[in-house]
Amino acid sequence: MSTRRIGLFGGTFDPPHLGHLVVADQVRWTMGFDEVWLVVANDPWQKTVVRHITPAAQRFAMVEAALVESEGLVASAVELEEAGPSYSIDTLATLRERHPDTEWSLIVGHDAARGLPTWHRADELATVANFVVVNRPGADASLPAGWQFSTVDVPGLDISSTDLRRRLADGRSVRYLMPRGVIDLAASWGLYRPDS
Repeated sequence: MSTRRIGLFGGTFDPPHLGHLVVADQVRWTMGFDEVWLVVANDPWQKTVVRHITPAAQRFAMVEAALVESEGLVASAVELEEAGPSYSIDTLATLRERHPDTEWSLIVGHDAARGLPTWHRADELATVANFVVVNRPGADASLPAGWQFSTVDVPGLDISSTDLRRRLADGRSVRYLMPRGVIDLAASWGLYRPDS
C-alpha cells in the first residue's frame, strides 16, 4: 500500500474565506498531496491574548460549510479534541500515531514561517516536520537555518479574516470574499457584529 501524503493547513479560520481555499487548493495541486486538511485551532494561543476568538466549534462548522464542494480539502477537528492551547508538534504526534501510513506536511504562510522559532517546542518541530511555505508575489519566504521546507507560489488575493470581521461589523458586503455557507452561518449566529 502506498503512503498517503496530506498537507496540514492550520489556522484560526475566524472566519474562513476564499483566500484560505485558494491556498489549500493550490498547495494540494502543486505538491501532489492526496488531501489538504484545514485544521481548526482549538485555542490559538498566540492570538487569544490579543483579541476575542469565536468559539472553536463555530469556527469548525464554518470551515465545514466552506468545504462543501471542495474536492480533496477536508475540515479537521483534531485540535478540538483537547482542551487548552493548540500546538503543531502535538497535532503531528497525534496524527502520526493514528495514521502511521501517512506522510504529513505543515502548510504555513510566509509571515508565519519567519516566526517558526517562536512556536512551541520549535527545536523539536524543526527536526520532525516538513514545511510547505506559501509565497505570495514579491514575498520573501526565508526560513531559519535547519528547517526543511518547500515553497508554493499562490495568487496574491488581498483577503484577510481581520478585514472580513471589520466588514461584517460595519454591515458591509462580504459577497465573493467568503463562501455562501460561511456567510449564512455567521449571519445566523450573529457573529462579528458590534453587539456580539
